[in-house]
Amino acid sequence: MKIKYDDETNSIYVILSDDKIVESQEQSKDVIVDYNDNDEIVAIEVLNVRSREHEINLPLILKSA
Repeated sequence: MKIKYDDETNSIYVILSDDKIVESQEQSKDVIVDYNDNDEIVAIEVLNVRSREHEINLPLILKSA
């Protein structure tokens, strides 16, 4: 797992796998989940990290994959 912060876009990107991303879906405001061709989660991106609080139900996101 890799975690990257981009100061320019004010976002955090959590990379769970090096698989190719074939679909992205917004799970909640400013939370985007990327999937591979087997509908497995590849990465999670959180936008506007410093601008607002985020409540992310990670077990629910991982379970829905």
